[in-house]
Amino acid sequence: MPDREIATVTFQLGDFGIFEAPEFSVRMPRLRAEVKPRLIVLGQELAPDLSAVLKEPLFVHVAQHLRRTVNPPEATWAAFARTHRAYKPTVHIRTAINAASIRVSVFVEDYAEDKLLFADALKAKCDALAAYFSKHPKIRAYDIPDENGKPGCGAHLSAETLASFSERMHQVKSQHAVFGIDLPAKKVTQMSAEELHKAIVTAVKTLKPIYDLGRP
Repeated sequence: MPDREIATVTFQLGDFGIFEAPEFSVRMPRLRAEVKPRLIVLGQELAPDLSAVLKEPLFVHVAQHLRRTVNPPEATWAAFARTHRAYKPTVHIRTAINAASIRVSVFVEDYAEDKLLFADALKAKCDALAAYFSKHPKIRAYDIPDENGKPGCGAHLSAETLASFSERMHQVKSQHAVFGIDLPAKKVTQMSAEELHKAIVTAVKTLKPIYDLGRP
């Protein structure tokens, strides 16, 4: 893990509170001025360790939200992808801040070039993944809701559920996939920079088998 001098980014309750501002004219400037600079630094600090965990070079991309002019984003993030040109066409890691948490996730856009590769691997390995998820209940499947409409808990993601979701990824053009781990805002605000860095790296280690589904 890094020494303190190379882990410098922390977040306070006020950073999460930015997402409570309903107006685009208020939320977006604050995200750009107060959160984006720290996401840039956080990405630079995390990239070497995440590259080591995932065993491939990763390039940092910080969300720009350039197309947004009316509806403010519910989250903003630093993404880590295997290509420097863009991150959304590939399966990638996101470290995102929203109103409630820092969410570390494996993200597959609905139009990602790796989407069907990911879906096929998810189905082929559904038994092994279900067993893995049962041992890592902190993992959430944000596109596989439980009976209460909440993101599916890893402990309840059966092989049948994963195989069915794989089919949905094939059949529904707009279906994307997000598997992740939430670090609650209250907990994050109590972390030092080094502790936050370590928590994110640990989350990515846990999510690696999911990330690997999208390897070409």
